[in-house]
Amino acid sequence: MDFTYQLIFLGAWNGWQKEIETIFRARISELGVAPEHISILTSANFDEQYRANAPAFCIYFGAVTAAYPDLEKVGRLLASAKTIVPVVDDLKAFNQQIPQELRAINGYALDGTANIEALVSLALENLSLLRTSRRLFISYRRDESTAAAIQLFERLEKAGFDVFLDTYSIRPGEPFQDELWQRLADTDVVILLNTPDLLVSQWTEKELAKANTMAVGILQLVWPNNADLRYAELTVAETLSQADFGTTDPRSKQGQLTNDCLDRTVGLAESLRARSLAARQSNMISEFSMAAKNLGIPVSVQPGKFLLVDRGPGRQLIMIPTVGVPQAFTYHQSEEMAKTIRTKEVSGVYLLYDHLNIRDKWVKHLDWLDGYLEIKSLKLLETEAKLAGLK
Repeated sequence: MDFTYQLIFLGAWNGWQKEIETIFRARISELGVAPEHISILTSANFDEQYRANAPAFCIYFGAVTAAYPDLEKVGRLLASAKTIVPVVDDLKAFNQQIPQELRAINGYALDGTANIEALVSLALENLSLLRTSRRLFISYRRDESTAAAIQLFERLEKAGFDVFLDTYSIRPGEPFQDELWQRLADTDVVILLNTPDLLVSQWTEKELAKANTMAVGILQLVWPNNADLRYAELTVAETLSQADFGTTDPRSKQGQLTNDCLDRTVGLAESLRARSLAARQSNMISEFSMAAKNLGIPVSVQPGKFLLVDRGPGRQLIMIPTVGVPQAFTYHQSEEMAKTIRTKEVSGVYLLYDHLNIRDKWVKHLDWLDGYLEIKSLKLLETEAKLAGLK
């Protein structure tokens, strides 16, 4: 089962390529993918090393030129349905810098280092190394930081995140606390607005305790003259200064963050996201492996970040750890993965997920889907009973 993830650079030479590759390799390392399973391809080695049957993500750098480079290679990638992102320094010049073959694809403006993290996240999502749902959870105290919370909500939504903010995100008629815990269980990163009286609210303290239990990463924006909190193993603290609030008062709930501070927060959230998801996935793998070990059942972690359970000839099981709430696209991605790794030895494929804090109606829905789909779901807490039944 040989997995290779291909990051491809085509088009005009671009000064950002090396920095993109450096950040990409750093995120790959945080996700626990061994370097030998990564191929960096350019025009020079594409023909020799490109594998059409392996996951690939291509960045095409645009430029104003009489003859666009690498069009034959672009055609091969498009023919095999690989994702190509046209990158320019200014979207207003998109049609002048990008060849006709790629003009129907939504382009990406790369004009500074702040945008690289988001581009790398896009690559990891398309390679199925990060989930495509991009969920963040803003935890704050309304009496102290309402304006800043709303600013972050709007800026992060604009950056492509699905952001939970209690005053915006729970529909009328939904049970508030149940929905809040589910959204926390399904988030990638908690953004904590660490204001002076944050922990006066018992709900904020409970949110942080839940996030810690679920190994969700926490990005703290620490208000001036405030101390950072160590509520989770994976915590990043960004200490703010008066300059981050411009002329507004950080002590007022109407205090607003500057555009530079908002952009910095987006980059920090992108960076922490990979580490947070990797930590949660590793926890699931460890718990499953321990349950199998208790029963004397061999389990191996494969390069594609799935588990292979060896029950003997023709009885191998594939377990795909799934962070958060399994969605329809999760099933589809898992089915595509299963097609590439399934052999006559594999007798079943399962989505492994942690159902704690997920609402009962969703758990019942997943149980119902098991009666109709080839790929089944498996609750992490039921692992040992499931494996024991297969002995």
